[in-house]
Amino acid sequence: MALMLTLAACSGHDADYNRVDVPEKEAAAQAAIEQAAAQNGAASTARTGVPVARTTPNAARDRAFPTEFLGYWGAGDNDCELANTAATGRINIDADTIRFYESRARVQRIDRRSPQEVAVDLRFSGEGQSFYAREVYRLDAGGTMLVRTSPTATQRYRRC
Repeated sequence: MALMLTLAACSGHDADYNRVDVPEKEAAAQAAIEQAAAQNGAASTARTGVPVARTTPNAARDRAFPTEFLGYWGAGDNDCELANTAATGRINIDADTIRFYESRARVQRIDRRSPQEVAVDLRFSGEGQSFYAREVYRLDAGGTMLVRTSPTATQRYRRC
């Protein structure tokens, strides 16, 4: 009995939801409902609902490749040998940059069409030139193959 009183005294003002473990998101939602009802009254909250938090736009996240696309990709047999500094068919996809043999492309905008396909607006630079292009990147063969479709060609790569 003394143990129960000690535990009750230590619990503070946290709701125990009848001693049922509640997932964090559900507990946060319940707390938002309780707060809205306390501020606006139960009847008003029932009519108007609870304000929903919106995610803040994040420019870096909106320009980032999904993690499934990240890494080294090779077009030819020797392109995946990282010691091969003359691997002209190797690309490296970082969060917001694609590095090619003699150029790089910075992501300006990315549209996720499906879990396996993205359309990307890129700003290319290298060899003294700079230009913009929209390309589509699609994962095939369970994520082991990458198909890159540019305005002028389609190139297949395998994951290194």
